[in-house]
Amino acid sequence: MKDKYQDLYRRLVNAYYNRNFEEVFEHMLKTEFENKEEAREILSALCGVENDVNKDDYIFTQVIIDSITKGRVREKIVQKVHKCTEDCEQSDGKSKCQSVCPFDAIIRAEDGVDKTIDPMLCMSCGRCVTACDRGNYLETPQFLPLANLLDEDEKVVAIVAPAIAGQFGENISLDQLREAFIKVGFSDMVEVAMAADILSFKEALEFNEHVKEKGDVMITSCCCPMWVSMLRKVYHQFIKDVSPSVSPMIAMGRVLKALNPDVKIVFISPCVAKKAEAKEPDLVGTIDFVVTFQEMKMIFDLLHIEPAKLKGVPSVDYAATGGRLYARTGGVSEAVFDVVDELFPESRKLFTSMSVDGVPDCKRTLNELTEGKIRASFIEGMGCKGGCVGGPKTNVDEEKGKEAVNRVAYESAIKNPLNSEILNDLLHKIGVEDIYDLKDGNSMFERHFE
Repeated sequence: MKDKYQDLYRRLVNAYYNRNFEEVFEHMLKTEFENKEEAREILSALCGVENDVNKDDYIFTQVIIDSITKGRVREKIVQKVHKCTEDCEQSDGKSKCQSVCPFDAIIRAEDGVDKTIDPMLCMSCGRCVTACDRGNYLETPQFLPLANLLDEDEKVVAIVAPAIAGQFGENISLDQLREAFIKVGFSDMVEVAMAADILSFKEALEFNEHVKEKGDVMITSCCCPMWVSMLRKVYHQFIKDVSPSVSPMIAMGRVLKALNPDVKIVFISPCVAKKAEAKEPDLVGTIDFVVTFQEMKMIFDLLHIEPAKLKGVPSVDYAATGGRLYARTGGVSEAVFDVVDELFPESRKLFTSMSVDGVPDCKRTLNELTEGKIRASFIEGMGCKGGCVGGPKTNVDEEKGKEAVNRVAYESAIKNPLNSEILNDLLHKIGVEDIYDLKDGNSMFERHFE
């Protein structure tokens, strides 16, 4: 969020916790914007709910409050909130926002200056939000509807992306973060890395089935919605070679809801596109809210929660090295290879991985695959440079994030998930008696791209 939106958002969240939200919201509506239409669009987006009421200010405010209370989360993740009044054309003839859009979803208006977003092409990665210096684009935060749920003492679990290592302080442990989330109002904090371990089993089984000889190829990474969208929208000819796995986010949410259907799941992420993924028709209903690392840091600050000063709430170290490595480029390949190496010695000989990151490199690799120039048998793609540690909503730079992820991953008590009694016990609880059962169309961990 640009500085002005960040300030407004902080004030709205602060007002919610100080129990004077209505007063602050109405004041903003009347004094912070040049026109009422702009005020309503931006404030409703910052509140995470829809702007679909054309009534006076009082009724509009009441509808916003009611929407927050009932958790009616806004469908659109990224929106254009201002008209472009000046062009910011780059050397390639594109504006800043157009130059960073992976799918050419930003279209010039007839005047040649203003832009619009094509909803059929946009996949809500949020890159235009970061690129635009003038704040013409806005992403939708989801914390206010969530805050109301946390207030109601519901069972709400924070599931955290593997990239969380080092994001809230260099030496802050996962146990300290767990206590911090509990202080915010969550029932518990769970590492998505454990679901990544399950998917490493699944993708190792798929590799053994799919890659039988030199020249065969399997494409992953299910964890990156930009990479998946690139394959679905632009390189559809390779879908037959793409792992049908759901992302670790969806897998973890489905596991927890299988164990307790009433639990609410909040994914804590470095990625804006995860908000859109959670709303995809074949995945909707698993993840109730997505909150970014940057949003979460702001919440900790507003509530005066300092993870570094907490003793921590310990739990058993249940995630393996591989699952935690999903956070950075090459991590998925390393995790899947470790399982292939253990289970399928013959397939191991065919396993040659290629890991690419950043949209330009991903596109170049898929173009080369089209031309028959790629010889790797396992191709992993990540839309952000460095992988998830280079996501747009991280709190530390890519290199620091990668160092923290590697440290936490390689210090894991469980080196290979095949040796995890905790993971085996969890799989049994959800009806997976043997890891080979993950191979045959297990609906909890699969989706269909056709």
